[in-house]
Amino acid sequence: MAKKKLTETVVKNLKDDELWDTDVRGFHVRLRASGKFFYYSYRVKSTGQKRKASIGRYGDLTVVQAREVAQSMAGEVALGKDPIAEKEAARIEVARSKNATLEIFLDGEYKEVTSKKTANDVIPTVKNHFSEYLEKDMSEITAWKIEKWKKAYKGEAAGCNRILESLRGVLTKAVKAGLLTKHPLEGVKGNKVDKKKKVRYLSAEEEIRLRKALGDREQELRAKRTRYNKWLLQRRKPLKPDLTKLKFADYLKPMTLVTLHTGIRRGEVFNLKVRDVDFSARVLTVAGGGAKSGESRHIPLNKEAYSVLKQWVEQNKLERGDLVFANPNTGKRFDNIKNAWKSLMESADLENFRFHDLRHTFGTRLAQRGVDLETLRDLMGHSDIKTTQIYLHTSNQLKVDAVAKLEQMAFQDEDSSAKVVKLS
Repeated sequence: MAKKKLTETVVKNLKDDELWDTDVRGFHVRLRASGKFFYYSYRVKSTGQKRKASIGRYGDLTVVQAREVAQSMAGEVALGKDPIAEKEAARIEVARSKNATLEIFLDGEYKEVTSKKTANDVIPTVKNHFSEYLEKDMSEITAWKIEKWKKAYKGEAAGCNRILESLRGVLTKAVKAGLLTKHPLEGVKGNKVDKKKKVRYLSAEEEIRLRKALGDREQELRAKRTRYNKWLLQRRKPLKPDLTKLKFADYLKPMTLVTLHTGIRRGEVFNLKVRDVDFSARVLTVAGGGAKSGESRHIPLNKEAYSVLKQWVEQNKLERGDLVFANPNTGKRFDNIKNAWKSLMESADLENFRFHDLRHTFGTRLAQRGVDLETLRDLMGHSDIKTTQIYLHTSNQLKVDAVAKLEQMAFQDEDSSAKVVKLS
């Protein structure tokens, strides 16, 4: 290790790769292809860890200025401090002051580095369930506060876990961005989920009620539009489209029927574009970018699903790049359809039936009709076949039939034994 008192002349004429100062211990200069750079090396008193702090480039700093910086750092080290750690903490504090609240981070850096699909799902979820933190520094989110939130949450364990994972993902990126020094949810676990819990799906009688409610809603929308157009006509104002001449009054009926017959997830139906539907092959493709599993899957369209999609696309004169079901108020992707769905469920007198349960109905009916597990998994888009197996527990009749087969085999064995004759 070459040593010499660093001066302007010495550094200017430096030929060695590295030269250490004899006046200030740890102060040195390194020769690189891009120039000469000053550093200060030291050990952290509390841990003994070796550290090397960059001071700056020769030319931007004189030797005297660089030595003063090194002497200042040496003073900090003597007091038991870690100059690099303190500099990093200061940098984080500056960044946090600009981008530290949860809302600013969600709408800014998080949105920039996250896929559109994920951001569209996560941001509304976090804002809705953790609104009290939106205008606060993210450091105020603590494991204890989230544990209290978990206890107060009134929904199902699986739903609670999904919301929790949304927040966890956001905070993970905040840590990576240097806005948090430690993950606030470290040690916070999800709630235990009953994996054999009975799946909610439509019975035949309930489907009749659902379809009637959809029809009644359509008629109500048409009647309402007719009254409104009459009012506009009386005032000589431009009329709205006559809904009595259209197959569908709005999005809810076709969206519901398509989901019932394809089992696609809510987010997948919100993301569905016309180009994802091959009308000639009668196949709907869930694109990997919009799928929960990240993998594309292809679902054959039965007669009603095909007819509904074709009529809806033609009715709205949709182009290949258009969303199949766009929000009529914004023309953009739906965030949710909670109000319309709640009203429909009340009309159909259906209790505890979510939009997602249309998917469960699709999966359950396939299982009830003896579709093999691998095919069912492909159609449902499950990455783990254990998830698919929940549909094997939804029909008591299937279990009864399975046990009955064992009984039939026993009788066959008994009959076979009875036919054995000893020849002697």
